[in-house]
Amino acid sequence: WYQRRVLLLSKAVVSTQSTGVMESIVQGINPGITSYLEEMGLQSTFYSVEWFMCVYTRTLPWETVLRVWDIFLCEGVKVLIKVGVTLLLLAFNDKTIRDQCDSFDKAIKYLKYKLPSEMLEEDFFVGKLLSLDISERKLKEAHMEQLAKLKELFG
Repeated sequence: WYQRRVLLLSKAVVSTQSTGVMESIVQGINPGITSYLEEMGLQSTFYSVEWFMCVYTRTLPWETVLRVWDIFLCEGVKVLIKVGVTLLLLAFNDKTIRDQCDSFDKAIKYLKYKLPSEMLEEDFFVGKLLSLDISERKLKEAHMEQLAKLKELFG
């Protein structure tokens, strides 16, 4: 029982940390998306915990998942954060989409269930993923920032 509880807690902390890193990266690329998500009350834990815990198997088509996993095996965990960033950029980079999704319900449904299939298609999605220019330094800074927040929160 204790080991399961510790494992679940450690997964929750890792997920929270990854979510924070993802938010920080999106803020740096497109602050409008971050403002929009805050305005809608759409906290990243509402969608990203599932992304990270299920390693995108419930979000992306199987062919795309397999390509993401291949890249993950080559490049490591940073790819999982970059996939989340890619999903958010594809979903809400266009202001007209943000205007159409003008409530919490519409925004979360669009992000979780109604992204156009062509956006998630293997070659298109992986092309967008690989074209993201996120430096190791930027990832490390965001990671260290989240560690500091977690340390402050949990002591």
